[in-house]
Amino acid sequence: MKVALVSDWYYPKIGGVAAHMHNLAIKLRKRGHEVAIVTNNRTTGKEEDLERYGIELIKIPGIVSPILDVNLTYGLKSSEELNEFLKDFDVIHSHHAFTPLALKAVKAGRAMGKATLLTTHSISFAHESKLWEALGFTIPLFTSYLKYPHRIIAVSKAAKAFIEHFTSVPISIVPNGVDDKRFFPAKNREEIKAKFGLEGNIVLYVSRMSYRKGPHVLLNAFSKIEDATLVMAGSGEMLPFLKAQAKFLGIEDRVVFMGYVPDDVLPEVFRMADVFVLPSVSSEAFGIVVLEAMASGVPVVATDVGGIPEVVKENEAGLLVPPGNELELREAIQKLLNDEELRKQYGSKGRKAVEEKYSWDKVVVEIEKIYEEILSNIQRGNS
Repeated sequence: MKVALVSDWYYPKIGGVAAHMHNLAIKLRKRGHEVAIVTNNRTTGKEEDLERYGIELIKIPGIVSPILDVNLTYGLKSSEELNEFLKDFDVIHSHHAFTPLALKAVKAGRAMGKATLLTTHSISFAHESKLWEALGFTIPLFTSYLKYPHRIIAVSKAAKAFIEHFTSVPISIVPNGVDDKRFFPAKNREEIKAKFGLEGNIVLYVSRMSYRKGPHVLLNAFSKIEDATLVMAGSGEMLPFLKAQAKFLGIEDRVVFMGYVPDDVLPEVFRMADVFVLPSVSSEAFGIVVLEAMASGVPVVATDVGGIPEVVKENEAGLLVPPGNELELREAIQKLLNDEELRKQYGSKGRKAVEEKYSWDKVVVEIEKIYEEILSNIQRGNS
């Protein structure tokens, strides 16, 4: 198969969509398919990586919004103008439902008779609300484009519940994947801590330093925990504020701000953790970092939002707390720090779930089957 993975939100935009596309491209290529990433015309930082795997990188010209990271030019152009970039592919697979390139590509792909899919990676904070049912019908732009895919893939039940308000296209749930050969449990956690100049209990946060991820809530919760170091990995607009907050709380000597962590260092950062925390206050469709912690055999404390419970609770990989609740977040972290056996139990179950359900080796096969099913229907004239 010749597969084009299309999105405005590939690198250099850091996030779950970019990571998902990149890993899916590599796995499809390793399974013998011809694969291209189709994205905006800017330096991705992944050019050499893609070239090494033999994955084509097609850059669509146009002005890219520095705020939204979307192609403003193609937001205004006809979808037919994408035909020249997509005409040689059998499968057009767009990523992220509400960005111009993704939407234009599904329309172009369907018009050219290609197998056409869209993976939705997002939810609304109000995704369970009846509000979205009404709102869905008042956004004709989105609904008009979302009728074109043969299939929509949602990364979680929460993401499916959200996108259903905008379309009647069949929806399959296929979770995000994680590379369980890169992320695996530590053989000697203390040695890894020493490499980073650390010792004792490590509580880890890996994500953007943005309000919706809740790092400020975590700092407040952590301020009353005395027997651990908090390691915060990631960059973002809140970083200066969070450093000031740690100083104000009098815990700056027990909080390590690592900033952006390169991909090759990240697995060891996870392996040194005793507890991983994702304290999102809203709108989390899945949380790939939760999978990376689970793959590393690290117990998780996360908030009960969006698709997170599907991953953490259903797989008994850790504890869930209400969003924004500092007291319950603190108690959950402390509970795990105080109970090594419970940490091992959650860590072991998380790793097992990854091997059985979330390994990219499993996820790519599920996606491949959907491609084959759609292509088979097209060949039978059921498109």
